[in-house]
Amino acid sequence: MVWMKKYLVITFSLLLLFGCERPKGFTLKKITSYYEPSDRWDAFNTLSDETLLKIFNQTYSYLGSGNHTYAFVSEDGNYVMKFFKQKHMRIQSPLLSKDRIEKRKKEREESFSSYKIAFDYLREETGLLYLHLNKTDFLKVTLMLIDQKGAPTLVNLDEMEFLIQKKGVLALQHLGALIDQGAYDETLAHVRSLLNVVAKRNQMGIYDKDLQFYKNFGFLDNKAIEIDIGEFKLDVEVPNTYEELQRLTYQISEFIREKSPEFAPILEDEMNKEINRFQ
Repeated sequence: MVWMKKYLVITFSLLLLFGCERPKGFTLKKITSYYEPSDRWDAFNTLSDETLLKIFNQTYSYLGSGNHTYAFVSEDGNYVMKFFKQKHMRIQSPLLSKDRIEKRKKEREESFSSYKIAFDYLREETGLLYLHLNKTDFLKVTLMLIDQKGAPTLVNLDEMEFLIQKKGVLALQHLGALIDQGAYDETLAHVRSLLNVVAKRNQMGIYDKDLQFYKNFGFLDNKAIEIDIGEFKLDVEVPNTYEELQRLTYQISEFIREKSPEFAPILEDEMNKEINRFQ
């Protein structure tokens, strides 16, 4: 068995040397799972058949890549479908050590637990509509994806592990646009919404390991949502609400000071009033 591993390592190295390297970016193989279904990851669908048909009866185009997923946006611009990066979770390889296998199992466990927490407790606060963490046989949907190069790929959704969120606007972009328009009252209202969505999650005892205003928050129908939902944890020590909100206000202040120095003191004063309620 040892010689087989050495042979595979040498072969893989030669492929890289002569230019046969793995393709970069999204590929169908990178979202294909080899895990068996588990009751732990069942998520009860609350959407009507009509809504699901509307969501699935569209082509989805490559939107971007995060730590855990590849994201695709629907033709009508209303939905984002995220497929999990299985390379971080795949254990079916003779090249992997036992430690590496356990690490990948743990990563999958933590990642899926986070999405299940979002589905069970924070659907409105995350725009999460649908969660499919197990292979199934009832969707019977073949979806067209357009990758980062514009090439089409067909995927059998029953075989995929994925989630669907309503598409929001990045908080950074939305607040910037409001400031450019001189809509300061609206900006204040949207910042309060950001603080409220974090406070609500925090007081539910849910910890977000990756609290980053610049990329993980957005607005949907003028309400704040958390877009990146892959780092939630329950049953861990959670910072008190004031401390977590302070972290968020520091990030918002940094952005506002650069965007509109004259408006920054007003906004900071309002944010301080808001978070002082939790001291």
